[in-house]
Amino acid sequence: MKRITMIGDVGWSRFYHLGDEAMTELAIDALRDRTEVEITLIAGDPQHAAEMYGVDTIARIGFKREREPNLARMERVLAFAESDGARGGLRPNDPARTVIEAIRDSDAVLIAGGGNLNSMFAHHIYERVTLGRLAKLFGKPYALTSQTLGPLIYDEDRKLVYEFLADAEFLGSRESYTTRFAKEVGGKRAVIRRQVDDAFSLEARDEDRHAVADLVKEPFIVASFAEKASSPVLSDADYHAHLVDITRQLSEETGLTLLLVPHGGGLPPAAPTRDQLTNDQIVAEVSRSNVISTRMLTARELVALTEEAEFVIGTRYHAGIFAGAAGVPFISLVPNLYSSIRMRGAAENVGMEQFVLPVESVDDIVRTGVGVSQSRDEFRAALKDSSARRRAEHAEWWDFVVAHTIGVDSGEKPSASSVPAPGFFHADELANRFDSAPSANRARLSAIEEYGLLLAKRDRQLAVARQKAKEVTQALEVSNARHERQDSMLSVRAARRVRGWQRKFKRGVRRGAKAAVRHIGELSSKSVRKTKWSQAPAGAIE
Repeated sequence: MKRITMIGDVGWSRFYHLGDEAMTELAIDALRDRTEVEITLIAGDPQHAAEMYGVDTIARIGFKREREPNLARMERVLAFAESDGARGGLRPNDPARTVIEAIRDSDAVLIAGGGNLNSMFAHHIYERVTLGRLAKLFGKPYALTSQTLGPLIYDEDRKLVYEFLADAEFLGSRESYTTRFAKEVGGKRAVIRRQVDDAFSLEARDEDRHAVADLVKEPFIVASFAEKASSPVLSDADYHAHLVDITRQLSEETGLTLLLVPHGGGLPPAAPTRDQLTNDQIVAEVSRSNVISTRMLTARELVALTEEAEFVIGTRYHAGIFAGAAGVPFISLVPNLYSSIRMRGAAENVGMEQFVLPVESVDDIVRTGVGVSQSRDEFRAALKDSSARRRAEHAEWWDFVVAHTIGVDSGEKPSASSVPAPGFFHADELANRFDSAPSANRARLSAIEEYGLLLAKRDRQLAVARQKAKEVTQALEVSNARHERQDSMLSVRAARRVRGWQRKFKRGVRRGAKAAVRHIGELSSKSVRKTKWSQAPAGAIE
């Protein structure tokens, strides 16, 4: 039986990030549907992940946000693996030991979907690059599926990412931005393939539909909002005010129930957090009976809920993925650079790019929401064909993934030329006739991306400059301390010399004084003798 080691940003017992979990869950299903395979999942909380997904699980190697410790950690792990434990100095309970063993015993390594190759989250880059280098060390193929690259790859990370992409079997890009950027960062050796986000093909089961039956009794809108703007130009307070305004106006003008569904929160028995708390605040401020903050749902339960929605709206990326897959119209709201790139890519894949709007464009958002709710059947008919074609492509994509990593049931891994990459059709763009300023909104989205990149690079340059200034200051402090010690030693030596000279002088003075005394004494004796001779009788001389 084939064995594969896989990593996803999943498996936390106190926090459930619905989109990341959905991509990993689909990857597990896709592998199992195509071949007999044993999966070892690298997860945040291995025991919790094992209970959720029914696979073998192990802990992450573990990296931090600081680069210098990460480089040292990666070098130790690789040295340990290369020397079979003779070098590297890993503790007996170091989780890296288990990861090394898993990769050594696997047929391939798979990096499951996400936007983790981003210098804002440097620990994710080092975790994945280390996995890739371990796979290469042991002669195992590794591949990446359902990825967003960047948009921030700092200069100090580029070489790592270049080597990582160049040595991979392939990278699955989930938007055109990543396709272009990966070719730039990964060079000619990188094999880039287009696909939809892996969560696109996640399916609801009967038990999932039953679990949300209490939420679908009245016509409703699914709204999913991230808890903060994460933007250098939009404050969290203004962002929250826009969400409250949009929610209130949609509830009033459509008359539909708005279900505020969290994408990041705590599944019971974990305490509510992040999106859940934000949704509760919005409900309290809007104060309308048709605005409801829902419990935390699993990914499959949200798929089931989305299938029945009038439309979907939100600042959460995977809200649009689930809607596009279900053939349900959606409006994506952009607060920041990262959201803009991903949301425009996801919308482009099914023809909904004109329905991606800046979160500040409240009036156009509300008009678009009202228009979509009144034309729901028209949009659903248009999206149904795109969704069906994307699902068929996605099935071919996973045939391709399995063939190029662990091989098919025969056990033979086919050559690259024998398994062609799946195609990727161009979806016809649907017009947003409800947007009163489409050109201005497109320009604003582009400005969010360009200005966001500019500010991010500036902030990085400032951070690097501050770090260098800190290092120079520390070097000066060390130098000054060294000079102070040297000056102190010189002073001590000088004082010792002075004291020595003083002692020598005192000894010299004492010796001189004694000699003078002796000399005076001698002179006095001679003088006395001369006096005696001068006073003696004349005959005495004879």
